[in-house]
Amino acid sequence: MGKEVKRKKADRISDLPDSILTHILSFLSTNEAVRTSILSTRWRYLFALLPNFHFDLEDVLRRKNFNSYTASVENFMSFVDRMLTLVSLKVDKDFVLDVPRGVVHLPNLNTLHLESVKFLNDDSIKNLLSGCSNLEDMVLKQCYMENISKFNISHQLLKRLTIDYLYDGYHCWLMIDTPNLAYFKYLDSIKARYSMENLQSLVKADIYLFKTNYTLQGGATTLFRGICNVPSLILWVTSLELLLSCKPLPVFATLVKLKIPCYDLCREYSYIRGGKGLKTLLSSLPALEKLEFSQEVLCFLPENVPSCLLYKLKAIKITNFKDEKHCIGKAKYFLKNGGALQKLTILTAPDVSVEKQLKISNVLSASPRESKQLCILIV
Repeated sequence: MGKEVKRKKADRISDLPDSILTHILSFLSTNEAVRTSILSTRWRYLFALLPNFHFDLEDVLRRKNFNSYTASVENFMSFVDRMLTLVSLKVDKDFVLDVPRGVVHLPNLNTLHLESVKFLNDDSIKNLLSGCSNLEDMVLKQCYMENISKFNISHQLLKRLTIDYLYDGYHCWLMIDTPNLAYFKYLDSIKARYSMENLQSLVKADIYLFKTNYTLQGGATTLFRGICNVPSLILWVTSLELLLSCKPLPVFATLVKLKIPCYDLCREYSYIRGGKGLKTLLSSLPALEKLEFSQEVLCFLPENVPSCLLYKLKAIKITNFKDEKHCIGKAKYFLKNGGALQKLTILTAPDVSVEKQLKISNVLSASPRESKQLCILIV
């Protein structure tokens, strides 16, 4: 009898190159991808080549005591440090962050997103950032600051920073020292105190502030003075009111582009009605070249024509425009005084018909204008 030959089944999947295997793993959850490490020595560290990981701690928090789980933060950070060449990290679901000094070492981390995280003490954010030497993008969204007196965001290489509401943090001192920061987005209530240092690289800021019973004007003044050298600014209506109440009013000497949007015009109209609005702000924008705003923001026309309108403004976009006398009067004002104006774009309100748009066009086309190279676009 011939000898029975036993043939070993070929593992063709494991023979595939790393790039293909990691692409396959990218369709799995983080937990599932890590579990493949037990398949064989070939798969042991493949999951570590994935560019993104999502650590979902919601199930753990449901099963374990909240206070006892706090102690596992150090173990969690240690695991990340030992096992991954990590470039992007998102931590969320009511994670409690208590970071001892020297525990975090994530030299390749580029993007950090913290959502619904609770900071236990002042040193947690400082110790976390000190271990992320190459961090460039950080998002703090709906984080808890109940026991925080100083929240210090200090980093030499950070380029993008988004702060989207810090719960229970109205009493804290928010400190930002980021010499390479190019983009700053801040949606929050005014804190008790600010320290804004080394923001000379800031290119664009997006500021949405809202008032509370604890709003302190001194904090708003420090905040706006800290970003007054930014070239491009998105300033929401509620933020505009707080800015105009600063004494003295900060001068944005290098601001070239300004957008003043309204998130909810009905809700925010109380911030506009009866106020000086855009009229006062224009006097503090000597270099402004591009302006976009909802027509309600300009409550009154400036008696003294701002220098930016006479010599600098090249493009103006007015939204929510209506075929009413006061609206058309605002557009005529810009036509008459815009010495450098090249384009006036008017976005009409939803209830303005095509016929009314044509009427607005005819009126403005026949109005006196300072600039001979002006184009009017009505949509």
